Amino acid sequence: MKGSKTILAVILGTLLFTGIACGGKSASPTPTPTPTTTPTPTANEVNVDASYNGSEITLAVGNQLIVTLESNETTGYTWNLSSISDTNVIKKVRNQYIIPTPSDPPLLGQGGISIWTFEALAAGTATISMQELRSWEVEPVNTFVITVIVE
Repeated sequence: MKGSKTILAVILGTLLFTGIACGGKSASPTPTPTPTTTPTPTANEVNVDASYNGSEITLAVGNQLIVTLESNETTGYTWNLSSISDTNVIKKVRNQYIIPTPSDPPLLGQGGISIWTFEALAAGTATISMQELRSWEVEPVNTFVITVIVE
């Protein structure tokens, strides 16, 4: 009886080792969420949020304006750039949507933030207009307008 327990232990140990060594996976793997980070401010960035709606911001040529707005793309609402009044003064560099506490897939109704980066190109004044709406709707639920003075 003792010999059969030893053989059984060796067989089970070998199977366990083989499964681990060969990268065996469980029947229902748990996805590892990819951490998301927000941009780290630098001396050449000016960060604004919804509280700056209707304001004027002054930038130096070469500086970036980072606009962070609460958003909830899981409900169909997205922030869109309506217009930049003078693209010789400022241009859009990029935009991204981040869910601060990611789940895979995002839960319906889980909110996030929409981050828009603009770069000051030349001296002048330009107005950036944005609106939050669903693609099939005409009227936005929110708007964001900021005047940028580049010196």
